[in-house]
Amino acid sequence: MTDWILSPQSTPVAALTEVPLDRRNSLRDGPGDHATYRAAHDTIPALREVERGGPAPQADGATGWLRVVGWNVERLRHLTALAARIEAQAPDVCLLTEIDKGMTRTGNGHLLADLSARLVQGYAYGLEFVELDRGSPAERATVPDTPNALGFHGNAVLSRLALHRPAILRLEAEGTWFDGTRGEPRVGGRMAVAAQVMLDARPVTVVAVHLESHSDPAHRAGQATRLMDLIDQYDPAAPVVIAGDFNTSTWDWPRTMRDGDGTDPLRRLRPQPHEPLFDAFTARGYDWRGANVPDVPTQRLWAPDPGRTLGKIDWVFTRGLHARNPAVLPATYPDGATASDHEGLYVEVAHAVP
Repeated sequence: MTDWILSPQSTPVAALTEVPLDRRNSLRDGPGDHATYRAAHDTIPALREVERGGPAPQADGATGWLRVVGWNVERLRHLTALAARIEAQAPDVCLLTEIDKGMTRTGNGHLLADLSARLVQGYAYGLEFVELDRGSPAERATVPDTPNALGFHGNAVLSRLALHRPAILRLEAEGTWFDGTRGEPRVGGRMAVAAQVMLDARPVTVVAVHLESHSDPAHRAGQATRLMDLIDQYDPAAPVVIAGDFNTSTWDWPRTMRDGDGTDPLRRLRPQPHEPLFDAFTARGYDWRGANVPDVPTQRLWAPDPGRTLGKIDWVFTRGLHARNPAVLPATYPDGATASDHEGLYVEVAHAVP
């Protein structure tokens, strides 16, 4: 791995550097070997940049309890409904994953900028992947045969407060999505976006993360450990709140889509015994018990599937903070129509008593 993968990256830009369409097409249609992937991965500037944008901060910092929303917004294609749910929480910080920029499947727009303007919150955005096609096979079948304007897909931190030291925490460069065998050719890998906000005049590290879906419990624990290592490089002393999609299905892919042997009907809702990442977090001083609603799934289906049990795969982890009032936010329009395949998370955090 190159050095920039081994440490937080924080090259600030007003807009991520575009990858020309002819290069994206060449990578999509060319060799799918790992050497070709790494050559692309290590020479695409956008994978090392943090895009800063949105309105100016409403405040330099907060006092008391910090209101946090975490959400896998599934491309942000249903921005209006999700924005309304987020606005209702009056959050200080939003930790969001799966956000498109310049993707045909979401209208080739800059959806994060639109959300940022509506929430009146500044943002820091980093790339998980440069998409080399128009999305998954199902998405390609339902969207126009129009090239992606940019092909960007990533995670973001938004806040009404000043965002300090935004950085990319890149968890891997394995290239397992590159050759198209998973149906969605991409350059990049799972990552987190970190930044700091001031709470009671002290910095708090806030992190939006997305772990690999096509994986197994041991692999997810490895990515979680790498995330904690990078956070310690970023700031070993500051309190931390992490929110994101940890894909804690309890199974190896592709069994994630079904219940497996069915011996434990609560397995998907109580994944802790089957997912070593929980022990890894606990060993490093992180807590999840006070920041999450127990036994409530965070997956949402677009269509009924009697063979699938909804799981609790999205989580908040904290270090050095008290947590209260956790909630699961429905990913729906007012009429009940689905707006994301993940429910949202809400929690309030404050500095721990010494």
